[in-house]
Amino acid sequence: MSVAAGRIGSARLCAPLATPPEAPGALRLRINSRKMTEPPTESSRERHAPGEPRMPGWVPIVIGIVLVIMAGLAVWTGLRYRNPTLAGGIIHPQHTPRGMTGGGPDEQEPGASLVFPENSPTANETTTAAGVMVARRALETNVVPDDAMVYVNGVPIGEAKQFDAAHDGYDFPTAGSYTVRLVAPGYKDAQFVVSASEDAAQEIARIDLRMQRQQ
Repeated sequence: MSVAAGRIGSARLCAPLATPPEAPGALRLRINSRKMTEPPTESSRERHAPGEPRMPGWVPIVIGIVLVIMAGLAVWTGLRYRNPTLAGGIIHPQHTPRGMTGGGPDEQEPGASLVFPENSPTANETTTAAGVMVARRALETNVVPDDAMVYVNGVPIGEAKQFDAAHDGYDFPTAGSYTVRLVAPGYKDAQFVVSASEDAAQEIARIDLRMQRQQ
């Protein structure tokens, strides 16, 4: 009897002790603490492939600066060719005009434009109206401002200073009448008519002009 009671007592001592149930508040506290200790995960936008390079932050800035410079150059180029007096960069130096049967390959034909050497003004029908200047060969321009653009029958031929007495003027390509127009920014346009004829009394027609400023 005593032996059986002793086995029963030892069995009770060896049985595991029951763990009391946790309160709901303690369970939430443990879950929250576990979330706080876990490392944050990267969002899908911040994830990069291991070998994918990242674009430096200064690259978009450099691209924007280059685009602004290109736009500025485009505007400047358009204004440069739109303004006649800014055509100095495309005006070619004047060569001694050659005759119809002579001259070297680098010499220009009579009447050739210094702005567009491949273009020459086309003569109109000869006129003897009042106010028309006459000449046998050429035109000289003594104009203020001297960088005024000279147009002959609508073709820009160069600046006024390129056809003064020192440069022997502008040689007309053929006989006929030519409308000469002088244009300069800030000044009123001036216009003359010159008739080139072999029987003219003078060899060269000369335009002496101080252009009027615009009001």
